[in-house]
Amino acid sequence: MHEQNAASFDFEVSVVGLGAMGTIMAQAFLKQGKRVALYNRSPGKVTALVAAGAHLYDSVEAALDASPVAVFVLLDHQATLEVLGMAGVTRALAKRTIVDYTTSAEEESRELQALISQAGGHYLKGMIVAYPRNVGHRESHCIHTGDREAFEQHRALLEVLAGHASFLPWEEAFAFATVLHAHAFAAMVTFFEAVAASARFGLCSTATPRRLLDTSRFFIADALEEAVRRLETGDFAGDQARFDVHAGAFAYIAQSLQAQGAWTPVFDAVCQVAQRGVLMGYGDQDIAAATQVFATSAPLQEQSSN
Repeated sequence: MHEQNAASFDFEVSVVGLGAMGTIMAQAFLKQGKRVALYNRSPGKVTALVAAGAHLYDSVEAALDASPVAVFVLLDHQATLEVLGMAGVTRALAKRTIVDYTTSAEEESRELQALISQAGGHYLKGMIVAYPRNVGHRESHCIHTGDREAFEQHRALLEVLAGHASFLPWEEAFAFATVLHAHAFAAMVTFFEAVAASARFGLCSTATPRRLLDTSRFFIADALEEAVRRLETGDFAGDQARFDVHAGAFAYIAQSLQAQGAWTPVFDAVCQVAQRGVLMGYGDQDIAAATQVFATSAPLQEQSSN
């Protein structure tokens, strides 16, 4: 790479786009003493950031010229294309690294990489695993892909936004982000389902959510840690609680929920997975064998009892 040394710039990072996420990112940089340049189509949003020491530019071109790295946090892919099409931007991209945190598909991100590379710049796609409130948290994670050399050069800066900044190749990064968020949001929705169901039993609507979180925290974390160990070693022995034992317990839980009139589509799906696992012959194995149920591509053909 042939970027200029950061010391030769007036600023260390430029933030382009100051919605909820962009504003929090700019604040995180400022809190760590970084020299921050800004650009936003609506200048009124930047008053507090400017008061905290950031500098507002009136064009994307000027913001890109100001620092070696620009963080893009825009509404969508179309908004990013519009910004890149503004006057003077193509020239200003040369020898700059663009870190794009705008939500976009892999094909759209690859399109941006081609545009920026053609202009002599470097492109990183970032996918932050945090709500705005946890940007800058040392336990937050962010997945990056694109130009690995640019990632390594600016890693310390990116770790300001998320304590765990990682890099993966294109296909792996998007695939991992997909399954990660499917897992995380399904877990959230399951919690919301349980909280709502608790009201059907007459449990306290304000105390129960905290009690659910506190009581399940260790149990779930330990269960997932054990599942990872089993998946890594291929040990699915049912020495803790067999799959068929889980399936039987799930049936009792489902009956209790149904008796109270609770709508629990997520837990109903859990019961279906357990039943299918037993029918597929995994009953004497650990519940981690559920991964094999999901891995089966063809639907289970249940045998008729006749």
